[in-house]
Amino acid sequence: MDIRLEPPAWATELLSDLTDMDRGAQPLEAGAGPIEYALPADAYFEYAYRDAEGRVRADPDNPERGVSPWFPEVSALYGPAYRPDPLAAPDEALERGTTDRLRFESQALGELRRATVYTPQGHEGAALPLVVVQDGVAFYRLGRVHLVAEALLAEGAIRPARFVFVEPRDRQAEYGFAPAYRRFLLEELLPLMDRDYPATGERVWLGASLGGLVSATLALEHPEVADAVVSFSGAFLGAPHEREYYRTERSWLLERLRAGATPPRRWYLEVGTLEWLLDVNRQVRAELERLGAQHAYAERNAGHNWTNWKNGMSAALRYVLGA
Repeated sequence: MDIRLEPPAWATELLSDLTDMDRGAQPLEAGAGPIEYALPADAYFEYAYRDAEGRVRADPDNPERGVSPWFPEVSALYGPAYRPDPLAAPDEALERGTTDRLRFESQALGELRRATVYTPQGHEGAALPLVVVQDGVAFYRLGRVHLVAEALLAEGAIRPARFVFVEPRDRQAEYGFAPAYRRFLLEELLPLMDRDYPATGERVWLGASLGGLVSATLALEHPEVADAVVSFSGAFLGAPHEREYYRTERSWLLERLRAGATPPRRWYLEVGTLEWLLDVNRQVRAELERLGAQHAYAERNAGHNWTNWKNGMSAALRYVLGA
């Protein structure tokens, strides 16, 4: 797919999947002319412009919009061979299960925390596997992963599972090697779920970006509570004393695997080829292969965005909850 962007006169910067959006935004000079990229034919590409007042705005010449919780407007381009996953946008009528809104005081974090629990229809009193979802608000409202699960359950493709969507307060502080947040998950959230909901004891930890990091970190540090991990674009960079997830090549996670840490019994990981986390995810995949660990790995010609992750949700659930 050949892309030719004509920046509007008001644009001062280009944000795109190739710049990790605003973290490495490309400065634009007035009258500099078009910007051209060559991407794979099946690519999905998001971009936007920043104006002189700092506002992020979509391309006025492109009516296609991406869905982003981070920016008010982003533009989207689809390659001629791009095909969304059939369950990337599940039918809203599938939401037939039971939803509980939880509010509870966390001693580990010293504040009120919230979570949403979803149980599929017909399984309210059953002992079920538990899927612990980081970035719970986004995965519940935007990712709709529980509806993907309902669709797969109706097909007989997966086993029923209960989802707990954990709302973050400060995701960068909590998800990046934060002992207090891990204590909250292990010593407060899991006991609460075991007390109030029937469970089989099987636990899946699911997250995107830094949510993938905390899920994988917890699984390596506490394998007794992690049967499987799902990481979308896992931000596997940085270390407990080097929390530089965007400006370092060090990976504590890789170091732990190479030092003999036991990976979870099943690990589904995927990453976009247009994002800065491609190399470290490939290295984690290679280490899992060296260890003979059971895992599934996928790459998609897309960036660090929700459309990419939504396209991988059905494959992830089939792998970790397969019937």
